[in-house]
Amino acid sequence: MYDYQAPKRRRGRKALIWVAVVLVLLVGLDFGAKAYAQNVAASQLQKRGFPSKPNVSIAGFPFLTQVITRSFQQITITSSNIPAGPLKITSLRVVADNVHLSGSFQSGTAGPLHGTIVISLGSIGTALSAAGPLASFVAGGSKILNIKSVGNNEVKGSLNIFGGAVSASAVWQVSRAGPADINLHKVSSSGVFSSLPNDITLPVSSLPAGLQLSGGLNASASGITAHVYARSVTFGS
Repeated sequence: MYDYQAPKRRRGRKALIWVAVVLVLLVGLDFGAKAYAQNVAASQLQKRGFPSKPNVSIAGFPFLTQVITRSFQQITITSSNIPAGPLKITSLRVVADNVHLSGSFQSGTAGPLHGTIVISLGSIGTALSAAGPLASFVAGGSKILNIKSVGNNEVKGSLNIFGGAVSASAVWQVSRAGPADINLHKVSSSGVFSSLPNDITLPVSSLPAGLQLSGGLNASASGITAHVYARSVTFGS
């Protein structure tokens, strides 16, 4: 007996296959467009103070609907080894909200931006060794202080010279001193460090994308973690 439903079932299966193929192509196009946009955004952000092209991740799916409206809810930016005055940012992770592009897609605005940076303890030691109050004690920075975290947002600097015949140490409490400075407040000291001022300020200048320090700091074995913030940023031509 002839099955009159068989042709319909075959046509139905073919239609489903075509729908699946079209969906796969659209998803591939969406991801391809996102990868291209992330690369362009990274290049534009590099012009805003990053020493190298940062990594950019655009949130949301589908991506092409965001392109049509030229509005992106959230973009995550990560980078590393960023010079910031006498200090170096070992890692940066920032989220940019409300990103809007111009009609030509060549410029735009974003903001607010918020995230964290990490400054290595070795970078703190290098900066302290070259700082005015300490340079005379460590031969103009030729002897680098050994810095380690000792808890309670405190770091300890130790110096041993002449085979340990001369040693000195100091414990500083780390805090933020304005939008672009870290303050080290001396808690205790020994040796030549006892004559140092109670407070030493280290600038964290030239942060990319107009970022500034905000909130408190946290000192740990991995470094000093600081919150950063920018109300808005413009990019492109």
